[in-house]
Amino acid sequence: MKPLTRAARVCLVIATVVCFTFTNAVAPLSRSFAFTLSEENELGRKLLEKIRQHMQLVEDGEVLTYVQSVGNRIVEHLGTTPYEFRFFVINEPVPNAFAIPGGYVFVFRGLIEVLEDEGELASILSHELAHVQARHIERRMKEGRILSVASLAGLLAGILLASKTGASPALALGGAAGAQSAALKYSREFETEADQIGLRNLCEAGYDPKDMAEAMQRLEQFRFLNNARIPSYLSTHPAVAERVQYLKELAYSHKEWFGKKRVSPTAMDFPLMKAALIADYSEPARAMERFTAGVKKREAEAFYGMGRLYMRQGDNAQALSMLQEAVRLRPGSPFILSSLGKVYHQLGRLPEAQKALQTALLMDSSTIIAQYRLALVLQDQGKREEALEHLQSIQRYALSFPDIDYQMGIILGQNNRIGLAHYHLGHYYESKQDLKLALFHYQKARVLLRDSVEKMNELDKTIKVLEKEKKESVSHQARR
Repeated sequence: MKPLTRAARVCLVIATVVCFTFTNAVAPLSRSFAFTLSEENELGRKLLEKIRQHMQLVEDGEVLTYVQSVGNRIVEHLGTTPYEFRFFVINEPVPNAFAIPGGYVFVFRGLIEVLEDEGELASILSHELAHVQARHIERRMKEGRILSVASLAGLLAGILLASKTGASPALALGGAAGAQSAALKYSREFETEADQIGLRNLCEAGYDPKDMAEAMQRLEQFRFLNNARIPSYLSTHPAVAERVQYLKELAYSHKEWFGKKRVSPTAMDFPLMKAALIADYSEPARAMERFTAGVKKREAEAFYGMGRLYMRQGDNAQALSMLQEAVRLRPGSPFILSSLGKVYHQLGRLPEAQKALQTALLMDSSTIIAQYRLALVLQDQGKREEALEHLQSIQRYALSFPDIDYQMGIILGQNNRIGLAHYHLGHYYESKQDLKLALFHYQKARVLLRDSVEKMNELDKTIKVLEKEKKESVSHQARR
């Protein structure tokens, strides 16, 4: 038997910890395989912790906030929902996307690089949101279609394993092999339901109903062009060719939306976001070659990507030149202006940084990364209260963009609001899986925030969970 590759070993660890998490979170409810919304949210948070431990998440501000903004545009049309949806990007080159309980949606870097425009990305997010909205995992457990907690863990572990190794669809579904014959038809029913719900939400958000079929067709074409690494997103969507045709027919049934597409404020930023991913996460020589070809064609996204690549390499002077040219080619892009503001900030040109970022916000006040960077500039200018106001306006996005919590902790500390400073720094280090520092700050916050019953209850619960995790980690290290 051949030894496992490093990627396979990592994913076996994931399978183990995910299975352990599911068992501990759901075991008290195993008779009915159903759980309440609060338990579902708790399960989602536990899974997010495990994913963060074993998968590299993209931390680029523009990319994260762009994907979040596209997702938010769809969420606005879901109606009343108990979930606070969060979107994450995983730094893996294989096209993939999945959702977990609690409203967490993950899209892989490789999937974004395959898609052509924002509408296609929105269709993928809308489909995954529909799975969460319809509570498909909870329903499968309740109706016995997932025959055990272990098989539920296996579904997620299979996705991660396929993404790490470029595995075949059969392997990606291997965690549920024992239940495949019973679950396959049901899975297709859920896919149909997710398509129908997702397409309706997609249209109401202002996207073309044909975007969903085009996204799936593009992935299908990519599969035949890249046989060695079959997109694992397709492995969870059976009968892809038939489904593409079905999606086309479904789109036509929504023909009343044809021609009613409303251009989103971020639509033109999709190629810029892809350029940011390439600049920050691809091999530098490959990225340089790609952007050089685009610069010769005077493409704004190529100048932008080149600027981002120079930023990655620490050459802010060259980065500034490229980004200024990108602004000249596309003056109305908050996306470019936000990066320009960052370069000005790094060069110590604070007034110019502030102007660029404020202009970006005038163009689109929902630009999360511009709010964040403007707060940093204001902080360096000594305008701490103004900086804090900008951070507070985007605080709800800290789960997917932890630096918000870190900067709030720093500014609150500078303003002598020590209890809240420790509270936010605790959140930051918890997201970074640094249990020692997270516990240190949470315990300090608990002493200083005694006047808030709500905060005390939250901190007591969090400290208890983290102390247990720390103890288990120490015990595991001792056994190795």
